[in-house]
Amino acid sequence: MASRTAFVYDSSFPLRQLEQFFIRHSKDVFNRLEFSRALEEARHLAEGKHFLKVMDIDALVVVDNDIRVGFEIKTLRDDVVNYYGRDGRKYVKVNGNQYRSYMEFVKRTGIDVHYLIRVQARGGDYFYAWGVLGTPVRFEWLGSEEFGTRDYYALVKRSSVTKLEDRVELAKYLRDLIFRR
Repeated sequence: MASRTAFVYDSSFPLRQLEQFFIRHSKDVFNRLEFSRALEEARHLAEGKHFLKVMDIDALVVVDNDIRVGFEIKTLRDDVVNYYGRDGRKYVKVNGNQYRSYMEFVKRTGIDVHYLIRVQARGGDYFYAWGVLGTPVRFEWLGSEEFGTRDYYALVKRSSVTKLEDRVELAKYLRDLIFRR
């Protein structure tokens, strides 16, 4: 239902509201880019050399004035997120620098950050979910320098990750994580 035709025949959502949503979302993307560029300029103006990483937590869930959990929300293809290591084990592969930053955030604040990955697969989408706190992880450089694909990754054993088959399982997972305390 991602086609233009779907929006033509499904009039349950007014087009003007949809337009406003996309305009606001586009402005948000622009603002984030502008902010990142300003931070980079500030780094160049600062004395000394600094390694700068910019990251955001996609969702911070607050229930009854209590910060319960943060989320890193991604959509990745099945062949990108699933990695078979040299040791023959199955891993879920995500950005290593970001993961290390979340580990530091969790350590300093005590607020866990959970990865929620919608996996696009031929047989239908499913979800992976896990928290940074207490989940074993290893880090590796993967890819080819020759082809410009070399990057730093966090590898989480697939056995440490919850696989959710559909939105019903996702809702139950979120209920248990956020509301059962």
